[in-house]
Amino acid sequence: MKKVTIKQVAELADVSKTTISRFLNGHYGNMSQETKHRIEKVIKDLDYRPSRQAQALKSKHSFLIGVVVADISNMYASLLLKGVGDVLAKNNYQMVIVDSANSIEREHELIQKLLDQGVEGIILQPCSRYAKQYQFLLDRRLPLLLVDRRIEPDLCPAVVTNNHASVVNVLTEVFKKDYQQIVVVTEPIAEVTTREVRYNTVKEMTESAGKTVQLVEVTESLDLRSIVLKMVKNSKKTLLFASNGRVLMELLTILAEEKIIIPDDLGITGFDDWKITALVGPGVTSIEQQSQKIGEVAAQKMIDYLKNGETIKEETIVPAKLRWRNSI
Repeated sequence: MKKVTIKQVAELADVSKTTISRFLNGHYGNMSQETKHRIEKVIKDLDYRPSRQAQALKSKHSFLIGVVVADISNMYASLLLKGVGDVLAKNNYQMVIVDSANSIEREHELIQKLLDQGVEGIILQPCSRYAKQYQFLLDRRLPLLLVDRRIEPDLCPAVVTNNHASVVNVLTEVFKKDYQQIVVVTEPIAEVTTREVRYNTVKEMTESAGKTVQLVEVTESLDLRSIVLKMVKNSKKTLLFASNGRVLMELLTILAEEKIIIPDDLGITGFDDWKITALVGPGVTSIEQQSQKIGEVAAQKMIDYLKNGETIKEETIVPAKLRWRNSI
């Protein structure tokens, strides 16, 4: 079957090839709704598929956005990518997804490959907190937008959640329940600013309240189960605070398998929600990051910059939702 050409689409829609190109690139300008609908119908009827390569050569645009996530197996990343993809698709852009697997070296290699593919911008969940790791990218002046995490010094715009405020809101309620000890369970905090902000907020509030705070950093060699069992035997009323969804799920699995009663034996809260925590035990009070919304906002900001030259704000906050249940 012979490939449908842009000339055929233009003739049937009774417009110029330039108008079709503008439509395909999302540059509607003064294009009337009637014209847009007519073009849409012709493209659908003919099942027209524009050549990305041809578009890129002619317009000097690849219509590709690189999206780098730290761990694609994490639910946060899945929802983030859903949000980014939906917005890009509506604007005739495609995302090229890569997974750094929490490795700075791998992240660097993958970013180089994205640059080789001619991406027009990069949305990055950084593995490192240090701006020097991304200087090679900043030097190219390619649009770069961070999600979830910041870098130091603060050289790039970012779309993040309100980590400090959401932790404060949860702990304010926790301290009404006479907890004597808060144990923050987190993946290693050294490289990731988000984890550090969450831990420091818990630490400052807990110490100000005259309570005890403990930090447990989860590694492959750590026997988290033994640590949790020791906490149950501790005479202090203890609350576990999970710094992200992966850690929260690991803790809930241990509590369920060891038949530890929530919140009688141990209280628990933390990030993220993802609806699952409503089904566990008495229901887990948790902080739900709006990951998909963060992806949508980040993608729209990138599109607005590429199409209209709009400046990307230094920081955009997408507030978390607090899910109050019965685990504290």
